[in-house]
Amino acid sequence: MKVSFFHLGAAYAYIEPYLRSLGLDVVVPPFSSRRTLDLGTRFCPEMICTPCKLIFGNYVEALEAGADALIMFGGQGTCRLGYSARQQEQLLRQWGYSFTAHLFDLYHAHSELIRLTRELADPPLPQLVEALRFLFALITLSDEVEQAALRLRPRELERGTATRLRAQALSQIASLSSRQELEKRRQAILSPFEEAPQDRDRPVLRIGLIGDPYSISEPFFNLNLEQELGYLGVEVDRWFWIGRSLKLNPVLALLKQDHSAAVRQASQPYLARDVGGFARSTIGEAVIFAQSNYDGLVHLAPFSCTPEVVAGNIFLALRRHIHIPILSLSFDEQTSRTGLVTRLEAFVDLLWQRVRVLAS
Repeated sequence: MKVSFFHLGAAYAYIEPYLRSLGLDVVVPPFSSRRTLDLGTRFCPEMICTPCKLIFGNYVEALEAGADALIMFGGQGTCRLGYSARQQEQLLRQWGYSFTAHLFDLYHAHSELIRLTRELADPPLPQLVEALRFLFALITLSDEVEQAALRLRPRELERGTATRLRAQALSQIASLSSRQELEKRRQAILSPFEEAPQDRDRPVLRIGLIGDPYSISEPFFNLNLEQELGYLGVEVDRWFWIGRSLKLNPVLALLKQDHSAAVRQASQPYLARDVGGFARSTIGEAVIFAQSNYDGLVHLAPFSCTPEVVAGNIFLALRRHIHIPILSLSFDEQTSRTGLVTRLEAFVDLLWQRVRVLAS
């Protein structure tokens, strides 16, 4: 079995070694590109969201590279992306591809990881437990690398240092073969970010990213938004971090001390019930970022994403209670980098002006 998957930011760096630890052959598809998007745009329904099209393109390129099993995102959530897997599977088979589909429901990550691991490799219980521990350690380290790059980028003395170190670190993570090796190499993977030439006293803005997780995490889709903000002197943070957002610590989840409890409480005055997708997280995390003295927020979403449209409308009420500028951006296959950079530059200028006014 040659197993592959779709791209979601740095996810390849922990999915590949995790699957290898189960004794599986892994095919990492090419990073998302214009060709990936063209495949999805050409063969997916016109009005489906762009993340669906990109993910479909990832599946095609994985099968072209020799995969015969696909881990596909699906499940009974209220996001159209979760419902599209069966349609995508059917369309791929109509094209003549022969493969085994393994659905993964993001909304039930704990039970799905156990089921999927057994479905793919059926390891004995001790090996299953160790594989999952290895996966959680990989995810934690990947998140730490991403966060280190976001801290370094607005302070680096040579443009591109953080981006280069991030790519090197994720490549090292993808090559790991065990949890023991990970612990031995952890410091060597993270230390270059601290040792890189940087101006630690340089004034920077702090901006939180809220909205759709795919739009936040996938750099091809958001046109490298984090990198552009870093070059404008902004330290970026995200609401969506795999290790925290998917509640991968079962003890904290059981005790209801995970971060999601705080998010639900923060969103309750503005959104009393779940309206689908990640709208509740968008609102709750906006409140938490504002309470943590961030300078501004950027709201990212695919064009026509209904839950994020609802969240965007709630911002009107939110602004009466949390006084923080919010820039809303929607992305589709026609979004241009030039237009994005222009809006980001204007927003950052506004935030610096606001900082000067508040300081005077």
